[in-house]
Amino acid sequence: MLQRILAAMSASAVAAVLVCAQDAVPQQSAAGSARAIGRGGRGGDSAYLPTQAQWDTNAKTQEYVAKAKKIAGDDPDLIFDVGVFCKASGGATNQDRATIGVPDSVPHLTPYPAPSPAATLGIQRLFDNFYWIGNTGIGAWLVTSSSGYILFDSMNSEDDARDIIVPSMKKAGLDPAKIKYMVFGHFHLDHTGGGQYIQSNYHPKVIMGRDDWDLYFKTLKSDTGQAARLKNKTPMTRDIDAVDGMKITVGDVTATIYQMTGHTPGSIGMIVPVKFQGKNHPILLVTAGSDVHNREAFIGGYEHIWDMGIQNKVESVMQAHPNTNMNILARTKYVSDNYPPAKNPLLYGAERTRNYIEIMRACTQARMEALGW
Repeated sequence: MLQRILAAMSASAVAAVLVCAQDAVPQQSAAGSARAIGRGGRGGDSAYLPTQAQWDTNAKTQEYVAKAKKIAGDDPDLIFDVGVFCKASGGATNQDRATIGVPDSVPHLTPYPAPSPAATLGIQRLFDNFYWIGNTGIGAWLVTSSSGYILFDSMNSEDDARDIIVPSMKKAGLDPAKIKYMVFGHFHLDHTGGGQYIQSNYHPKVIMGRDDWDLYFKTLKSDTGQAARLKNKTPMTRDIDAVDGMKITVGDVTATIYQMTGHTPGSIGMIVPVKFQGKNHPILLVTAGSDVHNREAFIGGYEHIWDMGIQNKVESVMQAHPNTNMNILARTKYVSDNYPPAKNPLLYGAERTRNYIEIMRACTQARMEALGW
């Protein structure tokens, strides 16, 4: 698989991923269903991204870049993370995700770019009770417990839910009927597209931000953008409005939802305890990596959930789009292929994760200064 993907990353393929997939016509997978390589938290809108000249010439921007580098010190993973986030593009455009490398750290990893069109990976086991299911553009998180599951996001479409999420779970011996909650980070259809299929067939409780529910229904009535690719535009039934600090418990797992307004008005993330080598490790799931539209969104959304992550001593930061946060494809493939690995590169530990968050904070401040915000 890796050899085929790398071979496909010719100059023309790299050029193709420069298009912002949030609003572009999606590519077609080998299976024939629409596969949009999502924004990964950054849509490439010039209004929210500085030019290279703005980035290079703003003195305050460079102060924040220097601050991020100082936080990273000589840690190879954090040095890599500075390289991801501390640039004009924010590190989450499709071009960034398609050309990402790997840190010079242990375990040694093979680069795994996000190709266009996306390649289906199925299910990856990352912790004892935590899985990622999807393709190289977008996926969904599955948290398992002693008496049921939490599904975070549902990929692009009914086809993805029916042909990727459900069969991948069954292949791993996981019963989709045990999904008790389905949580959506935000309303965009590359995250909610498969929700109606899961809801109507397996009847989980569904949670989304209050203001994103209305935007979700409005989007499905459109004949343009992401809605144009859907063969079935039947919406989910509105269920639960997410509330900051909301706790959901399934069996021996209690996850906590936090607002992270900014990517959309109702964006949310979640802190979930995962198990590895007999220990619990809290990790932070975010719904976007660096898509900040103004200082208010930065302070009230991104900084809020980052600070909640620090307060709860999270040991990793991940999102459904790979190759932006810690869940780069090179890491997830290594962990899944070698499960359980002696060292799990997805676990930074609490202190290094705090430094990671402070690097994201400084790099975001650098972009805002370059934009004159």
